[in-house]
Amino acid sequence: MGTWDIGPFDNDTAADFAGDLDEAALEEREAMIRGVLKRAAGPADFLGIYDGERAVGAAALVVAQHPDGDPACSNYGPSEPLP
Repeated sequence: MGTWDIGPFDNDTAADFAGDLDEAALEEREAMIRGVLKRAAGPADFLGIYDGERAVGAAALVVAQHPDGDPACSNYGPSEPLP
């Protein structure tokens, strides 16, 4: 379907990333989020759409961990607790 709304997990790529996080062991989740953010912030001529969609979801999860942060999880975000 592609993208169906404006939330950080309201597209196929980010929703799949959320599913991957849910399936990963708890100790692997932080590294997965860091890896997505490093890939998006790394030196490149351009940021590919799939890397960008995953990075938006990962950034929303980081912000949600802050005490004043908004929850990032829609129906398509991770269901399992994050580190």
